[in-house]
Amino acid sequence: MTEENAVVIAGAGPAGLACAYGLSKEKRPYILIDENPQPGGLCRTIDFQGYLFDIGGHRFLTSSPEVQALWEDMMGDELLRVKRLSRIYYRGKYFDYPLSFVDTVLKLGPLDSLLCFLSYARYKFFPYHEKDSFEGWIIHNFGKRLYNIFFKTYTEKVWAVPCKDLSSDWAVQRIMGLSLQVAIKKMLGFDVGQGPKTFAERFLYPKTGPGEFYKRLLDSARVEGSGYWPNRKVIRIRHDGNRIFSVDVKGKREADACLLKTSRLFSSMPLPEAALMFDPPAPPETQEAAKKLVFRSYLVVNIIMDKEHIFPDQWIYIHSPEVRMGRIQNYKNWSPAMVPDPGKTSLGLEYFCNAGDELWNMDDLDLIDFALKELERTGIASRKHYINGFVVRYKNAYPLYSMGYMDNVMAVKKYLDRFPNFQTMGRGGLFRYDNSDHSILTGMYAADNYTGRGRHDLWAVDLGKRYLES
Repeated sequence: MTEENAVVIAGAGPAGLACAYGLSKEKRPYILIDENPQPGGLCRTIDFQGYLFDIGGHRFLTSSPEVQALWEDMMGDELLRVKRLSRIYYRGKYFDYPLSFVDTVLKLGPLDSLLCFLSYARYKFFPYHEKDSFEGWIIHNFGKRLYNIFFKTYTEKVWAVPCKDLSSDWAVQRIMGLSLQVAIKKMLGFDVGQGPKTFAERFLYPKTGPGEFYKRLLDSARVEGSGYWPNRKVIRIRHDGNRIFSVDVKGKREADACLLKTSRLFSSMPLPEAALMFDPPAPPETQEAAKKLVFRSYLVVNIIMDKEHIFPDQWIYIHSPEVRMGRIQNYKNWSPAMVPDPGKTSLGLEYFCNAGDELWNMDDLDLIDFALKELERTGIASRKHYINGFVVRYKNAYPLYSMGYMDNVMAVKKYLDRFPNFQTMGRGGLFRYDNSDHSILTGMYAADNYTGRGRHDLWAVDLGKRYLES
């Protein structure tokens, strides 16, 4: 292959890297293009003054034997087995997550607990009339009072839209199987089968963060004739109505811009973004559907604290409505190797936002100050222990499951299906809020489809039957 007839992979996140690895096993060269300076996408690990930070925490947990084998082959004995601890912070108290019946009753108090139970019972005897929305699904399964306490505030922090405007697919995909009945049965020792997706008590994690896995994956995918182009981005996809024949690439430097003739394009770029890059443009109805597909963006204020112990969890969900902070990661509790000094702690203070909004556009120093004030407001930690910090912003992190979103996904897919040498994959490319193992598997399957090792419908890949959680 030459750059005149390139197999192009747009995006070096989990799907793109797994695709490159799959192609390399068959000695198929490629050009891997990514706008970030290092591989891994949202799963890369950042070194700041010797402290290692995820962009959010990323558990290695899967029901796929192929993905499990890949993790183990790449990481060997550097793949740690971690006992999971994560809780909900609400009203100054820590609640077990997944919700524990006894813990919830004790911490809410007898009156609130009774009201929650009565609310739950009401909707068991008189089912909620509308179950197609996230709000309706949760009320039907938990009752309105528990919905208001534990689901509404946090969910609206994440998505910035009313829960009634979110599809129930979000609830079914992320917390299916978790209900008050299941929590009570589990507390009493009854068998709940494989259990809800959120009940996994242990997970794997690379000793020095997920970024190490993705760097090794890229190194293992080297094959003669291939290229890895960081700090560049595909901005236009040219076609003749039946096949894609080239892509336009731009970079941070003017010299990086080029027109790349293409025999095959694999894309983990956000689905609507890719659909709007086609030249000639996609039909108006396809463009309209693509514009209705929205992603939520994300930023994390990473800080180093001069304190050995702050909380024992790997992460905490912040349900308190008085702060905008959504989660807090404690990286030393993922792996001790994430901090060079065990007497100090590194935290990731996470915010969900829209690219270009007031939070996104805030100066980094002002953001750090804002996050430290919110941290103090929760009472979890004091800014007096703050040493240093930095901010990471990530666009198009989470696909928004608005009401009717799947109709728009299918409208875009219908147009893209006409191009036999184009394949979309991964979380962004399939507009599916799944974990990294799903993205890896779709990348592997995309490569298999091209090399003839298999025939897979990437849109039908579903690892959500057992494990799913951000």
